[in-house]
Amino acid sequence: MKNNSEVILKIKELKKYFTNNGVINKAVNGVSFDVKKGEIVGLIGESGSGKTTVGRSLLRLYDNFNGFVTLDGKVISGKRLSNSRNKFLRKNIQMIFQDPHAALNGQKTIYSILKEPLVVNGVINEKLKDIMSDWENVKSSYIYTFSQKVKNLKIKNLKAINKYAKVFFPKWSDTFTDYEHNFEENDEDIFINFFNYLEEKQKMESTIIDNMYSNTEQLMDFYYQKQKDFRDNKITWDEKALVETKNEYKKVKKLLKYSNEQYNAYLNKKSYKKAIKELLNNRKDNQIANVNSFNNFIFEYKNEAKISWLTRMNSYDLEFYLYNFKKQHLNLAKLREIKKLKNKFKYLSMSEVQLLIKDIDNYAVDFYNKYLENLNYSKDFKKVVKSYIKDKFSYNPQKFLKLNDNDKNKHYDELIKYYYLINEANKVLYTKQKPAASLKDLKEAKEKINNSKYVYLEENKKYYSNIKNDMKKLDLEILEESLVYKRLKAMQSFTDKAFMEISKSFFNYLNTKLLSAKSDLESLQKELNSLEKNKVNDSKILNETRTKVYKAQVVVNEIKKNISIYKNKIDSKLNTLKSFTFEVKYLLKDVRTIYLLLGVNRTKNKFVNFIKNTAARFLIKNLLYKTTIYKSLEDVGLLKQFAYRYPHEFSGGQRQRIVIARALITEPKVIVADEPIASLDISIQAQVVNLLKDLCQKKNIGMVFIAHDLSMIEYIADRVEIMHLGKIVESGTTQAVYNKPTHPYTINLFKAIPKISNANEKFENISFELDYLKEQNYPNIPKEFKVEEDHFVYGTKDQIVKWTNAVGIKID
Repeated sequence: MKNNSEVILKIKELKKYFTNNGVINKAVNGVSFDVKKGEIVGLIGESGSGKTTVGRSLLRLYDNFNGFVTLDGKVISGKRLSNSRNKFLRKNIQMIFQDPHAALNGQKTIYSILKEPLVVNGVINEKLKDIMSDWENVKSSYIYTFSQKVKNLKIKNLKAINKYAKVFFPKWSDTFTDYEHNFEENDEDIFINFFNYLEEKQKMESTIIDNMYSNTEQLMDFYYQKQKDFRDNKITWDEKALVETKNEYKKVKKLLKYSNEQYNAYLNKKSYKKAIKELLNNRKDNQIANVNSFNNFIFEYKNEAKISWLTRMNSYDLEFYLYNFKKQHLNLAKLREIKKLKNKFKYLSMSEVQLLIKDIDNYAVDFYNKYLENLNYSKDFKKVVKSYIKDKFSYNPQKFLKLNDNDKNKHYDELIKYYYLINEANKVLYTKQKPAASLKDLKEAKEKINNSKYVYLEENKKYYSNIKNDMKKLDLEILEESLVYKRLKAMQSFTDKAFMEISKSFFNYLNTKLLSAKSDLESLQKELNSLEKNKVNDSKILNETRTKVYKAQVVVNEIKKNISIYKNKIDSKLNTLKSFTFEVKYLLKDVRTIYLLLGVNRTKNKFVNFIKNTAARFLIKNLLYKTTIYKSLEDVGLLKQFAYRYPHEFSGGQRQRIVIARALITEPKVIVADEPIASLDISIQAQVVNLLKDLCQKKNIGMVFIAHDLSMIEYIADRVEIMHLGKIVESGTTQAVYNKPTHPYTINLFKAIPKISNANEKFENISFELDYLKEQNYPNIPKEFKVEEDHFVYGTKDQIVKWTNAVGIKID
């Protein structure tokens, strides 16, 4: 992670309270931290510390929480988000849960599971829209370049197939010609001698398919490369001339109706309308953020007042009771003030609302110090406190009123300016003026297009004539490799047929062997029955006969078992090979769609071309789904073929990789990983952690990594946040915190880390030291202190001095 990385996720004073039977649980209480691009922030704490609540709040899995959360500069907190902001949130922040099954539907294939977030977030629709915006121009500009690339990859595919098939099929064709089983060998060896054909064939076809997939990806990448070149204007002079004359023709068509002045007014009007739309959308987002900000503080002060009421009702200390009574009514006073100001300050931005609330808080602190702090307990203290607040609490918001008016005036001035400019443009447009162009000009513009097309086609012919020999060589090479492929295909028909015949003769041999064994068993069984019927008293003869019957039965069972095993092995391999056939079929279908994308499969039949272009959007969309899903599986170290399996067919580690692929497929900016390795076998935990770390660095994604395992956090995280009872008690760079843990809770957590050095020591129950909490009770006020560079600790001033001295840190 780079030190100067941009902050992608900003969390400020996040609070989430749960109420149960009148008791408020502060699950998260004023948590603040930032996450930068490519940075991993570790969130550590025991169960119940609030780690998971933070993660779930970020994804808005809880309805109400207080605080401010911005993602890439956009507010994603508050009671209500606009549809566009909600869509932005769902696409750009993803969560990986502890249990992979939480994100995997067991009744759907992996393909369907990974497709779902692409559909919901409209990712593929955006990609398709981007491709279609200049598809026709890209195709026509690089038609011969695409043709050459396609031919080269055709040759590459054929050579890849022929390379392995040239060795494989002649070898087995020779082996299977006049093939005879060697029945002097054991059954297993006889079976393996011909079964190896299927084993080797599976390996060969798997390698061939992987090569074909790789070559197919190259075609897609090549299109994107040329699309970028086109957009960067890296095209030939004749192509530029054609584009310019087409644009000129469109302009002349407009000038048949408008003068030059009116045409400029028409263009300006379009840009002004766009600016107004953007201004109104921004205003809508700002208004929602403004309302959410005020509602956030209203909800917070309600809770604070309620907590103060509950605290004083459960207190036996009169001074503490009085303190919480003051605090309760001061919060209610702030609440009334904010409600009063909410409708007056509709144009303040989120940051300005925060400044307003901070100013009210500062005023409340000054008010408390001046009027309430020295009030002692008396019979009428309630009346006195309420009277002071009613008569004296009067906040002056004048500077924010001015700020609100400035923001309001700025917004309306912008709107008025654009409406004025539109009105001025309309005056020009609706004034009768002589058109700047005539039909003659339109005809000339059309002729320029035709001339440009002619020049373009002539240049293409010249280019084609220059590469004609190269194209012929490629076609000849394709033909040669195709003939080799056909010969090998014929050889494959022979070897497949020969294998089935050899397999049949082998099972005939086993069945004959089974009949013989059954006959021997029946004879021995009859002999035993006869001995028992005649009541032969010779125990030796009876035991020997029984042993022979048992051994004969074992032989029969063994042959039956082998027949079943061998048949299952062959059926399994044949089904796998059959699946390869289907895979190649669908792969070739995708290749044809890529040819459509590249524009190299056009025919002279205009109707056929029309049908292809009509279906192009649908076909290319399906292709984008496939390539995106395959790529996401490859990114997490899984095969493309896994897309068509079900979750139960995978191990725990593979399922977690699929969950990671699902989280990454929408290309999010932030990932919240909630103990993603806790349910995995220890042997694969490191693999998954390394995968997450590599993907965050490679894709520049910020990550909040929630875990209990401190040693794992030390390895993966750039920064750490130690949580206890809803508060961040210590934070900083991983190196700073791990080198000198300062807070008592952090130190106790670190004591619990298992080490090789203490492996032989007797088990010791480590109970976390909570005495520090008593020192933070009224009237002491804890806050965050900087104890070192990039190292912060939460506590009272006296506590910080005591704790830092204990670990050898000197602070000012």
